Amino acid sequence: MKNIIYLVALVFVLVACGTSNNGSGSAIKDSLPPPENQVEEGDFVYRLFTEKDVYDEFGDLAIFAELTYVGDEESIDIFHGGSAFHFPFVERTREFDVGYAMNEPLLTTTLIKDEPLREKYAFAGGYSDEDTEEFQQFVETIIEKGFPEGEYIMNGSAQFYLNDPAFTTNDKKYNMNASIGFTVVKGVK
Repeated sequence: MKNIIYLVALVFVLVACGTSNNGSGSAIKDSLPPPENQVEEGDFVYRLFTEKDVYDEFGDLAIFAELTYVGDEESIDIFHGGSAFHFPFVERTREFDVGYAMNEPLLTTTLIKDEPLREKYAFAGGYSDEDTEEFQQFVETIIEKGFPEGEYIMNGSAQFYLNDPAFTTNDKKYNMNASIGFTVVKGVK
């Protein structure tokens, strides 16, 4: 009888420990990042946001990145690749990590103080022959139709220099990162 009481007490302790929520574990894995995120670095503010938390399968996504200069000058030039913005993402239910391809010319953009440079997301991912067939089909679906049903985490960034990196090696490279989440489901409209 004494052993049964100890066994019952042990079961209660194990159940109690297993059901506590200390802010880790599946509760974090199950929640997506917020639909808007903003980071500040030096004289710049990078903002990544989606206009909706939930989109219709294969519908248009309204995801935007903004970079705002908030320093003392009236304007400032930044140097970057094909765009100052990068939009790689993860599709969480399939566990697919989709990069963001970009051409790499060196471009200059003038930012006016307190006026955001804004760009709407457009798919620029791809795959190689070494990727799984399932991943290749997923990317082809996005290219041909749009985003299929799933949970997405956009890991955006603004990447730029303040001086032409071809002429200086002492310039600071900005790499401002933010993540947002959204869901794609069938029949939202």
